[in-house]
Amino acid sequence: MIQVRETYQIKFGRIDQAVDYWSRLPREVAAWPQGREAFEFLTDLSGEMYTLVVARHVDSVEAWQASLAAVQADPAYQEWFRSFKQFAEDGTREYLRVEQANPGWSGRGAVVVRSCFKALEWRVAEALDLVRTYGALLVDQQVGQRPRLLTDLSGRMFNVIIEIETANLKEWDDHRRTMFLDAQFQVWFRRLTSCVSHGSHDFYTVAGPAEAHGDKI
Repeated sequence: MIQVRETYQIKFGRIDQAVDYWSRLPREVAAWPQGREAFEFLTDLSGEMYTLVVARHVDSVEAWQASLAAVQADPAYQEWFRSFKQFAEDGTREYLRVEQANPGWSGRGAVVVRSCFKALEWRVAEALDLVRTYGALLVDQQVGQRPRLLTDLSGRMFNVIIEIETANLKEWDDHRRTMFLDAQFQVWFRRLTSCVSHGSHDFYTVAGPAEAHGDKI
């Protein structure tokens, strides 16, 4: 399975309208692959303001490309896109391999932490195993839930990503500041520093769809 992640820079102050308009696409465009694509909307809690992320999960890049061609050929999509351009200023698209799927986020308003680790050359597999352990630790310590693991299929190489839901950012940050006191974490962190050069965190709010992400549209 792959994740197709589209990130849009929305015009200032129009993020709610953009989310609402995007959510109409499966209903208004008959060519949209009903029942076969799970997707989610995320909006920024950090970084660039008024960022909309649309993440979709499909079987392969080829399946995505075939689906995209069919959707773009639909006159209803062309009409939808002409209107959507009034909300979006710019955008990027990246492809990621889903190394560990999750059942989706718990619903609108959930907070998702996206941590990206830059693995040293050719040590992605080792870094992936360590990040998988990190996700399990967060779940075991009741700081996170529903971890999803990703690696790059496009863009910069050697990226390992974990997306995980947390109850609130204060609890997550408090845990981050104290977890170095845990002997098990210290062992894990020493191993991680041997195969990762640096990392970053991004924070998002789940904005849709209306149902839990695990229920496919």
